[in-house]
Amino acid sequence: MEKSTVESLFNGRLRLRQPRTGYRYTIDPVILCSHLSPAPGARILDIGCGCGIMPLIVGFRHPGTSITGIEIQKELADLAAQNIAENNMQDTVSIIHADIKDNGLPVDPAPFDLIISNPPYKKANSGRVNPDLQRATARHELELTIGRLFTRADDLLKPKGRMVIIFPSERLFDLCQAISETSMLPEWLRFIHPLEGKNAKRVIVSAVKNIKSSCRVLPPLYLNDNKNNPTKAYKMLFNP
Repeated sequence: MEKSTVESLFNGRLRLRQPRTGYRYTIDPVILCSHLSPAPGARILDIGCGCGIMPLIVGFRHPGTSITGIEIQKELADLAAQNIAENNMQDTVSIIHADIKDNGLPVDPAPFDLIISNPPYKKANSGRVNPDLQRATARHELELTIGRLFTRADDLLKPKGRMVIIFPSERLFDLCQAISETSMLPEWLRFIHPLEGKNAKRVIVSAVKNIKSSCRVLPPLYLNDNKNNPTKAYKMLFNP
């Protein structure tokens, strides 16, 4: 049996392999990528890139950028590299198997313009930890806490660079606390609701390094209407 399945995005213009039984991506990376507008030539880093879905989407939509994906799990890093090659994006995207916490990462030492992440979202000591190590590492802060993520992002960002992250809305306090311990400040945030009239489940936050500004709260994003039908905003997430 094949160890991976193949999904398609953007009317089949992107094809993505992901583990059949390990960690499989959700809609979160698609939502995050829809909120990015990097300048031509921007250097972008995806921390914890998994099978490479965000580098693929960003490379597809913004071919003039340079994207590096870092993944601590070798099986996922290898799968991400395969996805990049099969979509002919080797000139735009590179994948590195490494631990972001380590110094001396095998990347160009020049700072990044933009860092993105869909990181582990459950505290290490909270809830049931999946017996599948791949899923557990992707979902729980076993290898990388939110505080350590922002500390490393602060090290790797250039002045006025941005960090954009999607995270459970119930952990917004933890997110803000992690940002407060860096030279970054929140620029804007947006709550993501599964249904109109229901509480938000996710929040996207953009933080900027070495810039003082007021934090804007953008209009909420509803994925389904009150009849559980996909909204126009949801459908637009999948536009090429």
